[in-house]
Amino acid sequence: MRKQWLLVGAGLMACLLLVPHVSLTQPTSEEFNKLLQEIESLKAGQKAMSNDLQEIKRLLASRGGDRSPIRDINTVINISDAFSKGDKHAKLTLVDFTDYQ
Repeated sequence: MRKQWLLVGAGLMACLLLVPHVSLTQPTSEEFNKLLQEIESLKAGQKAMSNDLQEIKRLLASRGGDRSPIRDINTVINISDAFSKGDKHAKLTLVDFTDYQ
């Protein structure tokens, strides 16, 4: 039992000697001033983003509330000779145009 306590004590001493010293001191006034400047810079950035967001909201509101940017498209395309799959009298026909270059 005494050997175990001796080993635990030796292990703790080794940890204390091998672990680098952690400074728990207060920041200097120069470091403190730098931090304050960074905080003020972040606040200014947040304010600019908030202003931009308000401007975007204002522009969107001026376009009209429920008007969709995509207008209803009602177009008939003749695809009678094209390959098809499914019911020929379906209510919706989807034609996919792709251009691979």
